[in-house]
Amino acid sequence: EAYFHVRIFSDSLQAVCDSLFYSAEDSVFRLFRQPIVWARSNQVTGDTIYLYTENNKPKRAYVFENALSVEQVGKPYFNQVKGRTINGFFTDGNIDYLRAKGNAESVYYAQDEVGKFIGVNKSSADIIDMYFDKKKPERVVFRSSLTGTMHPMRQVNHEDLRLRGFKWLDELRP
Repeated sequence: EAYFHVRIFSDSLQAVCDSLFYSAEDSVFRLFRQPIVWARSNQVTGDTIYLYTENNKPKRAYVFENALSVEQVGKPYFNQVKGRTINGFFTDGNIDYLRAKGNAESVYYAQDEVGKFIGVNKSSADIIDMYFDKKKPERVVFRSSLTGTMHPMRQVNHEDLRLRGFKWLDELRP
């Protein structure tokens, strides 16, 4: 158990929270009160986060209530996925699959094959599934009640596309 101003640091993952409980029996870090987890250019926040590990690498992350995953893809561009809960699954320490459930929303910056931004998509659905390849989103599946709009890059205010609860908290990163 750890209380008050907890910080976790490894080369592939960092986290802060108010209190933490870790059990060696199931290898789960339970982060409470304003937890934030970072992995490379990704940041995950929520009311409570359970981080399942295997062989000292993340295996699964489960974010309870007010779940928000943010990836910085350029200044000031952020891919965002929000839901009541988020489940993320990892293979060899790299994100493989992510599911946002419960009034799920996403903001995704589309890029062409050479990495130039071609537009930004803002969508919502009951469930959003994201599949990753080489740490990059490869496919996004919206399940039930899909609404969304693709905007040209120059015709949108990128600050207005931020999802409710968005905060880029890189200055708190250990």
